[in-house]
Amino acid sequence: MKTKLSGVAETLLIPLWARAVETKRANGLIQDEFAVQLVEQIDYDFAKFARAKHSQTGVAVRSYILDHETRAFIEKHPDAVCINLACGLDTRFYRVDNERIDWYNLDLPDVMSLRQNLLAEENPRVHEIAASVFDSDWVQKVEHTGRPVLILLEGAAMYFTEEEMRRLFSMLAESFADASMLIEIMPPFIIGQQKRHDSVDTKKAPFQWGVKSGKEIEKLHPAITFLKEQTFYEGFRRRWGLFGALSVIPWWNNNCNDKIACLHFAAH
Repeated sequence: MKTKLSGVAETLLIPLWARAVETKRANGLIQDEFAVQLVEQIDYDFAKFARAKHSQTGVAVRSYILDHETRAFIEKHPDAVCINLACGLDTRFYRVDNERIDWYNLDLPDVMSLRQNLLAEENPRVHEIAASVFDSDWVQKVEHTGRPVLILLEGAAMYFTEEEMRRLFSMLAESFADASMLIEIMPPFIIGQQKRHDSVDTKKAPFQWGVKSGKEIEKLHPAITFLKEQTFYEGFRRRWGLFGALSVIPWWNNNCNDKIACLHFAAH
């Protein structure tokens, strides 16, 4: 199947490729057979990512961290509603499902059309929404009354501006009071070095927003509380080779790779 994705939307193919590669590794951090199948089905030059070893490792690590944190939330809240913003071709639901949660995948119409063609969903607890994350109408489609909510935003926030993120956080805080959020954040140093990125063409899809710590996100909306964060190095230093060795230096650890931040929105 051919794909006509371009710009930021095209970047969704990078994590798909990375998860497929990880699945084929001996003792890989995740197992995602769907990713392997999809890479084989899509008519796209995935070979151009072959040298993007840091991106591949980063996706593997962030997938592991987010899977772990999502499972922990579901274990604590088995009837949770999970909202997967800018989902791309993510397949996390199949790795964390407890047969009780409801899962909402949301992305732009062209992405969701591709997703529907490749991952035709028949599970009644998986809901697909074609919309921009900034379109306030989609929140009305998420049925969550009386249920714990977990919002995920992986591999996308760095492509938005600070003002766009401010608007998004405001919408989420007002619509999903008492919800939790897992978000991938990129430090400003990496934003400044983006031309060196080994897989993303940042001329077509530039990085725009970054923070040194998830703690800074509290400034974007009064309802947000920062809970914790983890860099992609911590716990995985051997996998990163030289970069992992350098990450024992606090500055390198905090500024030279992304983090997963855990947030909470105050109850109304």
